[in-house]
Amino acid sequence: MHRHPSIRRGTRPPWLAFVVAVSLAAAACSSAASPSSTTGAASVAPAASATATAGALSTPVASAPPSAAASAAAPTGTPVVMAELFPMTGKISFVGDALLHGGKVGMYEVNQAGGILGHPLTAELQDDAGDTVDAVPAWHALTLQNPAFMLGPTVFTAGAVIKLFDPSHLVDFLVAGATTYDTMNYQYVYRITVSDSTLAKAMAAYAIAKGYKNAALIFDSGANSQTIATPLVASYTGHGGQVVANASIAPDQSSYRTEIEQVFAKHPDAIFWQSDAQTAGTLFHDMAQLGDLNVPIIGTDNGASATIAKGMGMSYATKFLTGMANTPPTGEAWTHYVADYNAVYNTTQPLDLASNMYDAIIIAALAMTDANSTDPSVWVNKITDVANSPGTQCFTYASCVALLKSGQKISYEGVGEQGGFDQYHNVFSGWDVVQFDTSGNLHSLYTVSPNVLAGY
Repeated sequence: MHRHPSIRRGTRPPWLAFVVAVSLAAAACSSAASPSSTTGAASVAPAASATATAGALSTPVASAPPSAAASAAAPTGTPVVMAELFPMTGKISFVGDALLHGGKVGMYEVNQAGGILGHPLTAELQDDAGDTVDAVPAWHALTLQNPAFMLGPTVFTAGAVIKLFDPSHLVDFLVAGATTYDTMNYQYVYRITVSDSTLAKAMAAYAIAKGYKNAALIFDSGANSQTIATPLVASYTGHGGQVVANASIAPDQSSYRTEIEQVFAKHPDAIFWQSDAQTAGTLFHDMAQLGDLNVPIIGTDNGASATIAKGMGMSYATKFLTGMANTPPTGEAWTHYVADYNAVYNTTQPLDLASNMYDAIIIAALAMTDANSTDPSVWVNKITDVANSPGTQCFTYASCVALLKSGQKISYEGVGEQGGFDQYHNVFSGWDVVQFDTSGNLHSLYTVSPNVLAGY
């Protein structure tokens, strides 16, 4: 699944890393409920009548559908419902906007190709505002719609509801980079964004490749940051690096001169760094004033933020600051996804994280097709069958469905979902080390491949 600058692959404050904050309006349309189906049958039960508080989303109408799905028969009958538990209001509403975009584009792709087992896919949306208090009632409101699967929640509210999916036999595609979920053991939960631990390993791999053997950490003390620091230290020291100082700083202080002086007294040849923009502005200003802003600053995906680079000063950022970004997607799946996105939103520049939701929807729809059932307790066992090797590679929903109908085992190679899920239902991707140039554009300095990460 594609992940770009931070929820970390796009956001997370570090787990979601968007380099640009976006503010888009999401439209809410007519409501629909989900079918239930029995093993080996494609029959669908009558739809429920309840409507989620935030409203249901109808399938977007686009003026220029991609030609690959043009010949498919229009889906009919009772809809298959997907639930969406996104932060649509509050401080991280921009994350919800991006996820919603992916949901609409994925729904468009499926319906343009004939739906799921001939039935249209619709959506029910609930806003959890990025708040655990709101997440639980929102989750329960969504389950009243008898959804076939759920997209979300994000890392900010996942802890409040993640244990509810297995007892409810509801498939979930989780948007969370926190290392807490690296070894999760849930039958119905699949993480569709990569772990922060892979970002940490990529940072370590880059430093080792560059010959930086005596590095220091300056990370803020927040939980999201510290979950990156731990695997970073382990990966770096495990491959010959020495951590000469490890400063955990309180966010948003007026000065960090004392901490900087303590760190640079150890003469690091590079700094691993993670903090929010306000903290970074003060930190880098103090480093410059002390004459210490003269070594490589290896940042997390926050280092790919234009706001942070400008706060440091572009003259410094272009020389010393690097950030992490998911390796840019390419290939047939990406090309088709961009065409779908353009059909729905009239732009060829998808929002970060949208592709994660798109891939999740395609995987869910293919698993239901393979199982010939929309019952989650039946098709949950088909998720790895359609997403993982071995199998005939396919890159679009329509082409994958055609292969399934011909009796072939498939391996969906999505926009960012390539290689499938591991035993803990996690996905992986490579990382690029990026840096701003003098024109303010990001460019790649170094690529850390999934194969390299496997060695860390």
